[in-house]
Amino acid sequence: MENRNRISLGVVLLGYLLLPQVVFADCSDAHSYADDVYSYAKKGYNAGNLDDVHYYAKKAMSAAEDAMSAAEDCGCDDAHSDADDAYSYSRKAYRSDDLDEAINYLRKAKSAADDAMSAAEDCGT
Repeated sequence: MENRNRISLGVVLLGYLLLPQVVFADCSDAHSYADDVYSYAKKGYNAGNLDDVHYYAKKAMSAAEDAMSAAEDCGCDDAHSDADDAYSYSRKAYRSDDLDEAINYLRKAKSAADDAMSAAEDCGT
């Protein structure tokens, strides 16, 4: 009986080592950073002037970088890709000299951040 327990324990440990990281992923950090991106993009989207839009777009870019890093750490490719999209849209908003265009990019960044949150949940928060 003792041999059976050792074999079972060995199989469990071997499975833990061989199964993909995603099975055991904790993507709560990726979700949290994506939520920050969403919040900053929303604030920028609702801003009334280009300076404020640029301020929040820059904050969204920083949070998106953190979300990408966290998604990579937990092995969640979809969350990484969506956070990368949010970064790209936030960067376009930051670089835009037209208020309406910048706000439109932040709307897209907000949507991508929402997708990143959903993907992080699917990977395991």
